Amino acid sequence: MTLSKLPDISRLAFWTVSSSKQGLGVSNLTDTNNTDTYWQSDGQQPHTVTIKFPSRHHIHTVSFFADIDKDESYTPCKIRILSGTTQYDLQLVKDVDLATEPRGWVDLPLLDDSASLMAHLVQIEFPLNYENGRDVRVRGLRLLGPPPNDH
Repeated sequence: MTLSKLPDISRLAFWTVSSSKQGLGVSNLTDTNNTDTYWQSDGQQPHTVTIKFPSRHHIHTVSFFADIDKDESYTPCKIRILSGTTQYDLQLVKDVDLATEPRGWVDLPLLDDSASLMAHLVQIEFPLNYENGRDVRVRGLRLLGPPPNDH
């Protein structure tokens, strides 16, 4: 399956971030057509992005844009993806240590290639950066649904 054929369902949800530097908030994160802008956290790790849908949705892949060359110690090297009905019943879905330094879009299918997750809420944690950086920069984040005929 080609991920480029998966529908972007990001706009169907309400997005919040755990913290942000002034002018570098959630709107930069969801503007996936402009990777020159970015969300930058401001505070204690782990930094989080919480994405809440009004009803349960099929979610196949979390995709984010990071650039180690531009962002150096602000670049995440570990990502955790949790899901649930509310922030109080989140369960770990995926725990990823990036094997290579990211330079572009990184696609993280949530289950196996043919399955999608059903969830009201997805939370993406960025607990660790390269070079032990404290704050994180992400230049785009999107959620992709399953292929149109899979649900």
